[in-house]
Amino acid sequence: MSGIAKAFAFGSFHLVPDRRILAAEDREVPIRGRAFDLLLALVERRDRVVPKHELLELVWPGRVVEEGNLTVHVAGLRKLLGSGIIATLSGRGYRFVAPVIEIPAGDGRRVLPLPSSLRPAPAGTQEPANPAPWPGDLPRPLTKLIGRNGDLDRVEACFLEAHLVTVVGAGGVGKTRLALAAADRIRRSCPDGVWFADLGPLEDPRLVVATIASALDVDVGGGDALRVVIAALAGRRGLLVLDGCEHMLRAAADAAEAILRGCPGIVILATSREPLRAEGERLHRLQPLGAAARDVAITAERLADYPASELFVERASAALGAFVPDDADAGEIMRICQRLDGIPLAIELAAPALQAMTLKELRERLERHFELLTAGRRTALARRQTLRAAINWSFNLLEPLESALLLRLSVLGGTWTAGSAAFLADCAGGEDAVCGLIASLVDKSLVQADLTGVQARYRLLDSTRYYAAERLSAPELAEARRSLARWLVKAYGRAEADWPFMPDEDWFAIYAPEIENLRAGLSWAFGPDGDGRLGVELTSYTEHVWAELSLTGELHEWFDLAISRIDEATPPEVAGRLWLGRCGWVASRGAEALDAARRAVALFRAAGSRIDLGRALWRQAWQHILTGDLAAAGPLLEEAEDTLRGGKKSKALVSCLRARAVARMRGDQPAAARADLEDALSIARRLRSPRDVALTLGSMAELYCAAGRMGEAIAVAQEALASLGPVQARSAWVQHIAGAVASYRLAEGDIARARPIVRERLAAARLMALPHEVAANLERLALIAAEDGSLAVAGRLFGHVRFRHAQRGILRSFGSQAVHDRLLAILRQHLTPDELECMAACGANLGEEEMVTEALAIALRS
Repeated sequence: MSGIAKAFAFGSFHLVPDRRILAAEDREVPIRGRAFDLLLALVERRDRVVPKHELLELVWPGRVVEEGNLTVHVAGLRKLLGSGIIATLSGRGYRFVAPVIEIPAGDGRRVLPLPSSLRPAPAGTQEPANPAPWPGDLPRPLTKLIGRNGDLDRVEACFLEAHLVTVVGAGGVGKTRLALAAADRIRRSCPDGVWFADLGPLEDPRLVVATIASALDVDVGGGDALRVVIAALAGRRGLLVLDGCEHMLRAAADAAEAILRGCPGIVILATSREPLRAEGERLHRLQPLGAAARDVAITAERLADYPASELFVERASAALGAFVPDDADAGEIMRICQRLDGIPLAIELAAPALQAMTLKELRERLERHFELLTAGRRTALARRQTLRAAINWSFNLLEPLESALLLRLSVLGGTWTAGSAAFLADCAGGEDAVCGLIASLVDKSLVQADLTGVQARYRLLDSTRYYAAERLSAPELAEARRSLARWLVKAYGRAEADWPFMPDEDWFAIYAPEIENLRAGLSWAFGPDGDGRLGVELTSYTEHVWAELSLTGELHEWFDLAISRIDEATPPEVAGRLWLGRCGWVASRGAEALDAARRAVALFRAAGSRIDLGRALWRQAWQHILTGDLAAAGPLLEEAEDTLRGGKKSKALVSCLRARAVARMRGDQPAAARADLEDALSIARRLRSPRDVALTLGSMAELYCAAGRMGEAIAVAQEALASLGPVQARSAWVQHIAGAVASYRLAEGDIARARPIVRERLAAARLMALPHEVAANLERLALIAAEDGSLAVAGRLFGHVRFRHAQRGILRSFGSQAVHDRLLAILRQHLTPDELECMAACGANLGEEEMVTEALAIALRS
């Protein structure tokens, strides 16, 4: 068998290497020699990522070819084959990701098996008497279908198990277009025909069967239309498409069931915004087109990797004639597609606006409203011409309770739970009744459900939310927003109570997804028509969610605003939590943080829980430790420990022990410091808190650093980072620990491995608004500059960081101190005191932006 030539089948394509043929739908696809070689190389190595250099050698053997040639050929293949076939792995290469089947080259193109009703009759089987060619056909789409190969495969596979498949999805998501493509794909297995019945224009359910008869081109006359249809189809093997069933559900379901009972050779493909709920129905829920996550950097080359942006570029090219986006354009395009939720209709309506405005202007307008999306195709059904019309059609089909709930849900800024929806709805039937309404809205494709987390979460597409908010009266909108703020106070009050004891990931999974709703609630509460007191209380419960999401800039902004609204009527525990939020691990350090901690202690002594008082006490001690005042820190730490040990073991106790360990390191008590850290680590592991495990290990690394044992410090710090697992992607705690690894390597003189770490940490620290980490990374780059011989840059960075440290009056960590000492030694070795002071003075007078620009030039050197 090894001598038999192989061919490869994927999607609708058939690749025959020996004959150098690519075929699709029984037609040879024109493909040039190098492109064929590239495609074959990727298909044959589909089990792995193929590096660019390897592809260049395979496709252009023995020749020196620029990498741009490869990029152009990959882009050409993507255009030929469609999206979802070839994936780019940034910095690594390309991979062929479509499912592939190897077959003997003579077998012809692959056809997925279909139900027995659609399979060719075995030899000797009697066919119906003289079946005439059937006149039915499909409407011909005029545009390319993008990003739906996987959906086409799944729809086709559904027919392996069912005779009725319904494509369900929101208005504008592309159900009809997918159904046409699916029907066209499987028509080869329908010897007697494919028929398309458009139910969209109907207003009378009694016309459903007549419309089907018209699609079949049979004359009903004065007889029973359903009997005529069944008689016409009874001896046939074919596919019937029922498009736009959502307003004719019962009539469409009845007709489908009757046809399938009487016509065993027929299969039906329906489209609807909700299921038909017919016997034997199989659903395929059509989701919006995929776009990049909001934190993923996008280049022009990667636009084709995401169906939403690929569609936008294709439609923009059709409107403009020539449209070749660069890397700057790519970011704007992706943000537009994200704003439009990947809805194909919305993208198709937005792209032609580039005839009158720039990408940036289009994105900014869409961020304000959706009014641009009102100029659809004149030939489309009225409700399909615009995004607003599509949503309005679905809204008008709702029951009164469903529409009332949908309108109130429009004040939610992100995803939400059944509990929050029930609170907003204020429904007499309680959460169970609201769950039923939500399920109905999910069925009608107006609400999207995510059932993958620890609790079910739901969301409205932005376009639907905008439409619903417009329909609320001003008093209704204000009341719904107030209800949202009250719900958030309740939810984040629980979050604050849960935080000290709940495993990190469990807590994060429950409370972090509410962040968009939190932003919406705070914006209303502190706005001109809001309730400032409600906003102050809500803010006081939110320190941990901002910190765990590394949104320290927003933490400072909201807490400063809430603190400015504190008055005599503010409860002491609320004010205490606000001041506590301004002196935590990620807060700015210095006199302001010490003052905030003192205020929090005083307030919690008057009112508040033991755990709140314990947290305030250790945080006040921590501010003293940072300034080197160990005498002031000692009594506060002892009281904090006594207070926190009086209740259940908590993350607050872990933090207290870690703070005391640092104080003992400063006081030259390494054995006592290690004992505190081992105790803290044991508790953190029992609480399943990767954050506290990592920070405690980070402190242990500092203990090794203080003893001059840099190799062990590096190993423990790397263990700390590994303990965070997937949390690393969002964690501000990584900044301190990874930065410490860089410091330890620099102390050893390992510039090559330290440089990339510092480069990444500087960018992340600025993004997360951590000024002390920015300063630490600038000092590390000053040392790298000095080691590189760039003494002028090193001297300016040295002066800038020295000035910032003097302003805050805090001590460096042991790792940072090692960097500082080595830097100063090099500068003093090569510069006179006057030269060094001149450079330092210059750096002290420069702003952070100027210093970061100079530092990044050092960081980017190889």
